[in-house]
Amino acid sequence: MKKLTFLLLALLPSLHAEEEAPVNMQHVRAASAWLQNADPAKRKAAISTFRTMPGKAMTHYQTALKAAIKVHLDRIEQIDKSDNKLAEHDDIARQLAEGRERVMPLIRTDYHKDGKKIKMLRDEMESLTEFYDKREKLAKSDLTALLAAFHSSVDAVCQLTREQEKLDPQMDTKELDDEELRERVIKDSLEADHLQQMYETFEKSRKEITDLAAVEKHNADNAKWCTASMKTFATVLNRERVVMGLRPLRIEERLSAAAEGHSSDMASGGFFAHESPVPNKKTPWDRAKLAEFDGNASGENIFMGSTDPNSAYGGWFGSDGHRFIMFSEGPNCCGVGVSGVHWTFMTGSKNGW
Repeated sequence: MKKLTFLLLALLPSLHAEEEAPVNMQHVRAASAWLQNADPAKRKAAISTFRTMPGKAMTHYQTALKAAIKVHLDRIEQIDKSDNKLAEHDDIARQLAEGRERVMPLIRTDYHKDGKKIKMLRDEMESLTEFYDKREKLAKSDLTALLAAFHSSVDAVCQLTREQEKLDPQMDTKELDDEELRERVIKDSLEADHLQQMYETFEKSRKEITDLAAVEKHNADNAKWCTASMKTFATVLNRERVVMGLRPLRIEERLSAAAEGHSSDMASGGFFAHESPVPNKKTPWDRAKLAEFDGNASGENIFMGSTDPNSAYGGWFGSDGHRFIMFSEGPNCCGVGVSGVHWTFMTGSKNGW
């Protein structure tokens, strides 16, 4: 028993020495600085360094983590406050959105073909188109560097928050998975949340550009049956629709056959009306069905007097009911039919379009 006691007493100095091992403050300062680094490898090295330190160093680790998180959040704030293409795009996109909200009711107002009011509306559209063109140019900006800096800082905050959880198991973020934690970090930072919202707006602009390009390609590829006049009209119309935030319309072959048939019937039959005297072709819906259009026809415009697609579009734009059809929200496709100076335009919807 005495021998055992002697051995325990002999061990006490070494145990006490280990317990009281000093913290190397030079290592603490170096590791703390690396926690603030944008390079994830350096942060990982700093974390490993702290984990090998004596228990007393954990207080310094907590302080270092808190300070480092603030540094990374400050970097996000600096990005948000900087002059950049994302912020510039957001400003123009906001003005375009406000313009659309103001002009759309004007588009859908019945002016009874009042020339002055139609000119006012045309001027409004030209002004709005300028905003759209600016937004389109900005939406093509390269944001690689900006987004890399933003995501790097968010990743750093998430990484260091996970380290805080290990020191404080009571943190409520411990129950979040990695994606949820990332969302929390962004939502808890006004600047990060602002940048995220601006980027979502930026992506919406890009999607509008992509969607229009896909429709234009579809219309351009239908060279076998779609004439240059039909394509030009669709291009003019779709340009105006996307300026107003409406989806562009794909030219549909069967609906165009119905439209072309009606234009041809009007030219040869000497009449100008939506109601046709030709058997089985009385209404636009009869004509769409006869042409085997496998969607839902929704509207029809007719025009007479020019072979120019721009003239047809301008005539319909200046006529209230016809303009309403061209700027309706429901359709995703259209039919265009030309016979001499007679034009027919039909709107419709198809599944999968």
